[in-house]
Amino acid sequence: MSDIFTEVDEGIRQEKLEGLWKKWRPFVYGGVAALIIGVAVNEFVLKPQAEERRQARALALENGIRALEDARYTEAEEAFTRIMSEDPKLAPLAAHFLAQTKYEGGGDAAGAAELLASVGGTEGGPYERLALLKSAYFQADTLSLEELELSLGSLATDESTVGALSRELIAAKAFEAGDFARARTEYNRLRFDAFAPQGLARRADIALAAIPVPTESEDATQALPADAAPAEPQETGQ
Repeated sequence: MSDIFTEVDEGIRQEKLEGLWKKWRPFVYGGVAALIIGVAVNEFVLKPQAEERRQARALALENGIRALEDARYTEAEEAFTRIMSEDPKLAPLAAHFLAQTKYEGGGDAAGAAELLASVGGTEGGPYERLALLKSAYFQADTLSLEELELSLGSLATDESTVGALSRELIAAKAFEAGDFARARTEYNRLRFDAFAPQGLARRADIALAAIPVPTESEDATQALPADAAPAEPQETGQ
């Protein structure tokens, strides 16, 4: 008898499964079909379109660079501006060429610096960090030493070639400001900086040979507050 009951139970289960299958079969087939269509669209439509757009932007960048090299600055500016607005990934690279176009084509150093600062940063990739350094170079003549260091931020302590170039810019600004002690200190450090290229190390040697060595009296004078003045001798009664 138990075998009969088992067979009956199995038959009932099969009937239920068949009923469920008939009920949900269209949805299962529809889901499988949608998955297949989605994969096909991605492989044969979206990917080729994305590749075409990528190639078009790469060609636009190449054409912009050629226009810049040929001094066709209006054409170059239009190309780089369009790339910056359409492709966030290429925007930092295009910004470098657009800044060069502004500077070479119209002598707009302020505009070039502002553009590079807008895409530059210490938290980004190499193009962003290099943009920040270039922006500081463009503004170096108008900034004080303290303002220059502030604009560079943590880039001045970054352990990279870009960081070493930032430290060279600070050393040059210190020399320009007449802070020979600071300039010599920075250039001496650059001579042994593991991230400084050979050319930078040679420039540091040349700079050290040209920068006067501060005397002890000059060091003491630099240590005085800016508003300090030597005491006037007291008059003695006759």
